[in-house]
This record gives sequence, C-alpha cells and structure tokens, in this order.
Amino acid sequence: MGRDYKEIRVQYYLRRWRCLEENRDKLLPYEIERAKLLFNSLPKLSKDELKILKEKYYDSENVSSYDSDRGIYNSRIPINDQVRADQLNLDIADYRKQRQMAEFELEKHMLEVGKQIMEREKTIYLKINHSLYIKSVDIQAVAYSDYYVTVSDIVLTHGVMCDDKQVFDMTNEVIKKGVEKLEGYGFIREAVDSDLNYL
Repeated sequence: MGRDYKEIRVQYYLRRWRCLEENRDKLLPYEIERAKLLFNSLPKLSKDELKILKEKYYDSENVSSYDSDRGIYNSRIPINDQVRADQLNLDIADYRKQRQMAEFELEKHMLEVGKQIMEREKTIYLKINHSLYIKSVDIQAVAYSDYYVTVSDIVLTHGVMCDDKQVFDMTNEVIKKGVEKLEGYGFIREAVDSDLNYL
C-alpha cells in the first residue's frame, strides 16, 4: 500500500514528533515522509495551538516503541490530560477542548500539506476506495486540442499486489490531464511507495 493523505491520524504523528526530530540522522524513508508532512504542517499553527501540543506530546519524557536495530525510541507517551489540566490550573473539560481544537487545526493543515505533496509525486496509483485500484485505462489526447483528453476502458483490480495496479507517470502531460479527469470521477491519488503503509 502507498499513501494518499486523505485521512490523518494526528495523534500518531504527534507521538512521534520528538523522536523524528531527535533521530533525524537515523530515519528510514517512510519516517522521512512522516517528518516532511509533520514539520511542514506544525508552523502553520498559532503559537497557542503549537504550545498546547508541544507541552502534551513533545515535552513528554515517557518513551515507547524501542527499535533495537537502530537503538532508538520511535514514539513518546503523551502527558495525561488531567495532569496537564492540573499543571495549568484548568478544568479538564476546558483543557481537553483546547487540546482537541489544536489537534483539529493541525489535521486540517496536514491534509492540505499532504495534498500538496501528492500533487508533486511523479508516479502514482489511482483508487476509488481503500481496495479498488485502476488496473488499466486508456488515456488519449484529443487530436484537435492541447487541453483535452479522453479516458475509456477502465479496468479495476483489488490491488493486493503492486503488479496489479497501473502506475501513472505524472511527468507526462497527457497522463497528468487524464488523471485530473479521473479525479473528477472520484478517483484518488496514492503515491507509489510500498513502504509507506502507516496511514
């Protein structure tokens, strides 16, 4: 499976925030992709939103998910909401609402950044849902126009194997226009990268 950035599990990323930063010289390719998404989204938060999330996730000293091959921890256990509320002298419901709003804002930014990342991908798959991918499709330039293409003969596959899915080369202008047309029919881009299966 690849990635499409249509759904973001914000807390998953936030638990890895500090570890991604501290271990930047030891990151695997899929972790670099996580870091790229997270670190391009965090600066879009307000100072207050960033502070709330940093104090709960980044500042935690409770590590977890040890990778013995690299000798690093992959994530941190966030500080309990009640503990943070007490430290800030806030009612837990008020603190939780602030924290959830900050996470919601981060999710919005991550979805937008993810969309920008996908638009820059050079090779992609197209899918209609989590399991149905385009196996083959005929994309042709219209003879009398530089702006239009036709798409026809769409064959779908369950996409269990990478070999079953058509790879679209987004550096080809005709293919790119065909993909954009297929997106209008409800198809979704997914990056061609079998290691990035964390979403």
